[in-house]
Amino acid sequence: MHTVSRPYRPGDEVQINRLYRSITGRDRSTAEFAWEWLDTWAGQGSMNLVFDLDREEGDQLIAQYSLIPTPLSLWGRPTVAGKTENCMSHPDYRGSGLYSAHERECFEKEKKNYGFFYTTTGQVTGGAVGRVRTKLGYVAFDNWVNYTLWLRTGTLREDLSAIVAAKGTAGKALAPVLSGLLATVLQMYSHLRRRRACGYRVAVHGAADAPLEEIASLWERNRELYGISVDRSVGYLQWRINDDPHIEHEYLTMYGGDGLLGYVIYFVQRETLHVVDILVDGTRTTLFRHLLAALARRGRELRVERIRCLALRRSRLLPRRLRSAGCLDTAVLSPAGFIRGFRPRQFFLYIPEELRDDPRVSDHASWYITELVLEGLPRP
Repeated sequence: MHTVSRPYRPGDEVQINRLYRSITGRDRSTAEFAWEWLDTWAGQGSMNLVFDLDREEGDQLIAQYSLIPTPLSLWGRPTVAGKTENCMSHPDYRGSGLYSAHERECFEKEKKNYGFFYTTTGQVTGGAVGRVRTKLGYVAFDNWVNYTLWLRTGTLREDLSAIVAAKGTAGKALAPVLSGLLATVLQMYSHLRRRRACGYRVAVHGAADAPLEEIASLWERNRELYGISVDRSVGYLQWRINDDPHIEHEYLTMYGGDGLLGYVIYFVQRETLHVVDILVDGTRTTLFRHLLAALARRGRELRVERIRCLALRRSRLLPRRLRSAGCLDTAVLSPAGFIRGFRPRQFFLYIPEELRDDPRVSDHASWYITELVLEGLPRP
């Protein structure tokens, strides 16, 4: 084995995409690769590669450690985080220790370029990803949770039936009755909490007419209130949302007498409307409720059956606002939700040494995280 480690060079995308396809099963075009790695909002991402020159030419890439630059705001102060993505090891070399050593070496070098580092799927491959990152100083920070607003009681009943039926023979027997009872109770609870209509002027935009400057201005006025969150610049939104070659997004904006009061970015897939980002002026509960009422109406126009918004389970602001608008987390109905589900196994975070003594940074309540931190692919 004759290995060579070096950064990405033009033309390497052929072997990178070949290895990516062998691991994920996805065929990624050179244009899709360029969007994600070469033409980001901050220029080229970090790609650190290992080649085995003893292998057949064209199939020599055996490992990749890579980071997508992500802008963060810490109570208004900008910084850049490195999001681990497409970190891959060729199956022929797994268990050899080669990849772990490669990541450790590159991670130490990349500290010059990034402050925070994070991983959004630390539980994959049996938790091996999380174990590798923990050895580097990451902490298993939090779990993801999906808050859902059902627009059809029948769909809620079907979703609950699947949860109950997954509990074995007894669950399958009880599913028809129990799911119907739970659906009725939960839908009544949701209806009591949420607004029936939005009291503000609402508009829907595609990428071509999305008011990015207004959104960035709204963010600038409120960035300190949202604690630690993605820094919503025009450049980042243009790249992450409008230029995404995999998903077609829509923007729903809400206006009052003082201009833009809030917005939602979303896409539709398989009868579900997925919220990618949501934000209102002043973090006000009333505005969140009005905005989500407008989103529910848009969902009915699009004939979706449910609205879903991803959040970190132990963060405070976003989950509270979603619950106040009638969104539900049905995962708590599962017994596993009280045992394994609450263990932080998915969102892994590396906090820079100079901030580790700041209790606000490690406080889960400080984080306002939406799907803006994800890769930008359709949901599985």
